[in-house]
Amino acid sequence: MNGGRAETPDDSDIVTLTPAAFEIVYLCTGNRCRSPMAEAWTRHLALQRDLPLVVGSAGTLDLGPVGSPTPALDVMQEAGIDLSGHRARPLATVEMATADLVIGFERYHVAAAVVDGRVPYGRAFTLIELVRLLETSEPFEGRGSVDPHARVEGARRAVDRAHGSRGEADLGTGEDLPDPFGAPASVYVVTSERIAELSERLLRGLFG
Repeated sequence: MNGGRAETPDDSDIVTLTPAAFEIVYLCTGNRCRSPMAEAWTRHLALQRDLPLVVGSAGTLDLGPVGSPTPALDVMQEAGIDLSGHRARPLATVEMATADLVIGFERYHVAAAVVDGRVPYGRAFTLIELVRLLETSEPFEGRGSVDPHARVEGARRAVDRAHGSRGEADLGTGEDLPDPFGAPASVYVVTSERIAELSERLLRGLFG
């Protein structure tokens, strides 16, 4: 991935956010619900704050280029975010080993990122785990800088600190966020709201 994407996650509409950018890849199972919702929410919030961020997503399964289910489209449309251009991508087609951060939603997503995606373990977390670690880590010097390069380096240091504060117990907890696929529309609403909240806290922990 070479540049930030527009609000609508369509590969034909690519824009460059900044010469220096921090790259996040979200990874779920089918790349239809949780990871595209998180990708879209994170991009939406980053654009509001003018953060030097590139965001993508993928799934551990290869389902073909299918779109998000109707309840996911509806709940994101209610929030003013268009997911209609999203198409699922399997992990094998996405270069994530060079990403600054790979975020899963269940323990096995992190394992797949490390084993199949060759992502260093220090850059792979579940979303809930990472937010917790960022919020309990010591603030880094220069946090909140307006310089894009300083912001990117600050975010990388925040990830390093989060990994450094992991304990043995963290390897087994996972702190999973369940897949809403096939659930009632109300579950998609709860999932979207939870992902939006966690995405906001994530960006605050990375960039201040």
